Amino acid sequence: MSVVRCGIKREEMTKIDEISRGYPKLREVEVFPVRVGGQELICFRDPHKITKGLVVIPQSAYFIVSLFDGKHSIRDIQAEWMRKFGELIYSDQIVEIVEHLDSHFLLDNENFYEHRKKLEKEFLNSPVREPILIDEVYERDPEKLRLQIESYYFLAGGPGYGPRPQASVNNLRGLIVPHIDYQRGGTCYAWGYKELAESSKYEVFILLGTSHVPTQNFFVLTRKDFSSPFGIIHTDQEIINQLEDKLQTDFFADEFVHRNEHSLELQVVYLKYLFPDPSPIRIVPILCGSFFEIIYRGLYPREVPEINLFIEALGGILQRERRKICLIAGADLAHVGKQFGHPFSVSPSILAEIKQKDLEMLDYLAKVDAEGFYQYILQEKDQRNICGLPPIYAFLRLLEGAKGRLLNYQQWCDPAGNGAVTFASMAFC
Repeated sequence: MSVVRCGIKREEMTKIDEISRGYPKLREVEVFPVRVGGQELICFRDPHKITKGLVVIPQSAYFIVSLFDGKHSIRDIQAEWMRKFGELIYSDQIVEIVEHLDSHFLLDNENFYEHRKKLEKEFLNSPVREPILIDEVYERDPEKLRLQIESYYFLAGGPGYGPRPQASVNNLRGLIVPHIDYQRGGTCYAWGYKELAESSKYEVFILLGTSHVPTQNFFVLTRKDFSSPFGIIHTDQEIINQLEDKLQTDFFADEFVHRNEHSLELQVVYLKYLFPDPSPIRIVPILCGSFFEIIYRGLYPREVPEINLFIEALGGILQRERRKICLIAGADLAHVGKQFGHPFSVSPSILAEIKQKDLEMLDYLAKVDAEGFYQYILQEKDQRNICGLPPIYAFLRLLEGAKGRLLNYQQWCDPAGNGAVTFASMAFC
């Protein structure tokens, strides 16, 4: 069995010897198979987005990377290869893979930490959170982006027509919309934001998004304004200040995760499209950390003081606010298949089963039943990987007494069946 070269230039033997004394360790990144042009590849995606885009290696090199655990040296990996395949692999072949991954900051080493430290300093010193998905998910040019967004009203799966402002007074209090990329979920976004465009004008939007990486606390705040191709949306410092005064926990401790998180960015783009300058709208950007631990322990969010106090503090502020406020949760639903840790590929029957469970779960959302929603997921131990659980739960708690209505439900499935994601748009009055 041979390993296909990664295209990195062979290093001199002295450097190979130096690396071979180390113990390469892969960072916690997403690893999944892909097929490109008939070639089987292994794809790496960094949820922290320290590494931009996707990084691939030949599938034949997967066994080598599986031993990048910080416990195997290059020579150890050579020995493991010999035991498994009965043939020699040269150290420089392994080093090529090490250097390929290290050049993209995918290894847990000093190179990565120095790069992250630099990025973190730049982000914390900037008053603006710059967009990270331009040219990848949406157009950089404002006019092209406007056409891109408007196309989702008319594509298959969309509403079929654009917003009709002042069509009705629906007293909209909140929206649940996707945070999947526009290419896969754009038409579902269109259903939600059409509803917003047809509503009364708002002054402040409370944005609740999923943090896709671990955080110290269950909620993450930032004071930074958010930039988009349509201009900047300013963060409401008054509400942020009130939250900080009422809560003893430092909810800015994880602020760096805002730099790379897309779940709020994709809402900001739509808001700035709907409310262009000189609109005075403000946002309160809040990322919500994982509930994995409390689900694992069989607990309820109301039993966790940090979660309860934050939601109650924000709810109290909103009740006293005289400005017109709308809540938006950027939240996807199920994530199933091998890509997301399941032992099965996604089939039509799997999708049908997931849809049935999703719709049962969405009934709790329509009733604005936060505890029923959580209980439904707890009973199945979150087997469907509902990544929007934390922001949806907080959203429902903040909108107690409202009524929800399902606007659109969709599923996206990888053509090879490796994974599927589901999402929906809902309006709450």
